[in-house]
Amino acid sequence: MLPNYHGYHEKSQARVVLLLVSCFVLIITLSVPINVYAGDPCEELGSTSEKEECYAKEIEETKEKYESTSKKLSDIRDKKDEVSGKITGLSSQISVTQAEVDSLQADINEMNDMLDEINNNLTDRKTSLIQKITLRNRVLRAHYQSGYLSTMELIMTSLPSSSVSGLTGFRFTSLSYMFDQALTDDALKLIELLNVEIANFEEDREQAEELKTELEGAQNELIALRVSLASQKTSAQGDLSELSDKESSYEGELSSLQDKIDSLSAKQQQILAAKSGTGIVSGYEAAEYELPDPPYKPAFAGMSYGAFTHYRGMSQYGAKGRANDGKDYKDIIEFYYDEGVKEVDDFPDKLCVEGYGNMDFDKYLYGIAEMPSTWPKDALKAQAIAARSYAYRRHVKGSCICTSQSCQVFLKSKSDDPPDKWRDAVDDTKGKIIGGSIDDSGYGWYSSTTGGYIKDVGWDKDGSWPKNAYEKKAKSPWFYKAWHTETYRSNSSTCGRSTPWLDEDEMTDILNTWVVWKYGSGDERDHVSPVTTSCWGGDPYSHSKMADKADKYKDSYDSISSVWVDISDGGYTSKIHFKTNNGQVDIDGEEFKTVFNLRAPGFVSIRSRLFDVEHEN
Repeated sequence: MLPNYHGYHEKSQARVVLLLVSCFVLIITLSVPINVYAGDPCEELGSTSEKEECYAKEIEETKEKYESTSKKLSDIRDKKDEVSGKITGLSSQISVTQAEVDSLQADINEMNDMLDEINNNLTDRKTSLIQKITLRNRVLRAHYQSGYLSTMELIMTSLPSSSVSGLTGFRFTSLSYMFDQALTDDALKLIELLNVEIANFEEDREQAEELKTELEGAQNELIALRVSLASQKTSAQGDLSELSDKESSYEGELSSLQDKIDSLSAKQQQILAAKSGTGIVSGYEAAEYELPDPPYKPAFAGMSYGAFTHYRGMSQYGAKGRANDGKDYKDIIEFYYDEGVKEVDDFPDKLCVEGYGNMDFDKYLYGIAEMPSTWPKDALKAQAIAARSYAYRRHVKGSCICTSQSCQVFLKSKSDDPPDKWRDAVDDTKGKIIGGSIDDSGYGWYSSTTGGYIKDVGWDKDGSWPKNAYEKKAKSPWFYKAWHTETYRSNSSTCGRSTPWLDEDEMTDILNTWVVWKYGSGDERDHVSPVTTSCWGGDPYSHSKMADKADKYKDSYDSISSVWVDISDGGYTSKIHFKTNNGQVDIDGEEFKTVFNLRAPGFVSIRSRLFDVEHEN
């Protein structure tokens, strides 16, 4: 029976189509330009207060640009890796297909040998048949040429003395007849057998020819597929080259923006030092979040999955959920870092800690204030190993470690008197770090809550997401939250706004703002900012003026009946859809997040690339 090459061909064709669509979407997605900052107008201002306000506004705007560029660079790298993977996959497919072609060719060669054997046997049988027919005909001719004796000859004639003794003419004729008849019957039987054998050989040859034709057809299909795959591989390699160029371009812009942020941060710290000279460094343990009831209807709330995260390494709340589920610290490390736990024999005794100089390594770890000591012991052990690994990398690289969330939150008071459970977690994992290379930039990274998706790991869940996300099971306050405070602290500034909910006028204003932001002029985009100027300043368009501007490019929106989102397998919101008075509008997820954060009043914001929108009528 022939293998199912047809099904294989269809599947391969489907992969080729998916690759073409992915590459097309990729090229379109990465075509948005980025504006790079230039100049420092704050230096020209007179008073310290004016400079402070100017630098504060500039750094927030620059951070937004930096975060946007960083996201695009990350996306380009992800897409580049994806295309590289597809090229590898195509190469593998081409190799397999060639193996199939070679196998088919061997089958065809074997079939040709069989056909040659059948044809040779058929020729032999036909020759034998001709010989048997010739023999039969010769016997018949000899018999009839000899003639028959008359009645008197049969009775009276006797054979000459030289012949067989005692045979009369009758007897001789009878024996001659019997001999000829037997010879003729044997020839007929042989002829019949040969005809049957020849018929069988003819049928075998016909079937073999059909099989050969089918095999050759399958071979031709696979050869065509291989040519097509090779073409797609070449195309993908071209896309990869283009992505590499884009990556280099964005890396340059990102570096420039990072330099500006570093510079502005230094100047802002100088101004703050002149007024107070203090900052805040502390760990935290937040209460579980609950979305409040809307004060009006219809109402809309931008819901972020996770926040203040780089989507790398261990989720602290995920580790808690996994420990509650019975996973030990080795399982937790293995999942989040794709590496086991190893023990270092020559672990250093001292670590350089900013503000404290060289400190005993374990003494430093006792002061890590990144996870509540009331959490499960295996979560605490996983945290101790992650913190030790991160600090070990900083030690090997020859740099001191900071004590804020920029590195790891460290409290001297906790170090001097650590809680028993945390001390035990540090002591029980002494000398243990994460396996793998410390040269990895994300080595030992972790964050509170990722929203259930981690780069290079995938969805952090036990079942379906988001219902069975480990962070949700662990009751993270940031797993699914509507933000309207300035920081993650619930008591931070709200710019006078008491709720994260937007009314219908505010949400349709964001849709109109999206139209202006996407299609308007540069001057019109300059007026895209929150209408709450008391905390943001600027010169924003009013809701009505923004609607008028949107009408220039397409009909404006004034009512929304429903909203839903598309979540990508890559851990981000790819599309958001609204049904409005002007039909359905579909917006790219990153675009909507950008416009929402630019226009939403006060500190209302979406703080994750993975988000949803709650709607209550």
